[in-house]
Amino acid sequence: MPITFSEHALEQLEKRGITQEVVIEVVQNPNEVLSSFRGRKLRRGKLGGTMLEVVTKTEGSRITIITAYLED
Repeated sequence: MPITFSEHALEQLEKRGITQEVVIEVVQNPNEVLSSFRGRKLRRGKLGGTMLEVVTKTEGSRITIITAYLED
């Protein structure tokens, strides 16, 4: 399944110091997947002592990363 990043996601990752590789790892191997608004998914994965949350949108076979952030 191809994974792409929205412009917003790329800006937020840079601002938050999160690498694209880590985000892709969580998208491909999440600890948990929750439904979100507008048909989006919240994919969560542990990253050290914090949780990385990645908001995604699926269109056909493509996953688009909307944003990602760390939760304490």
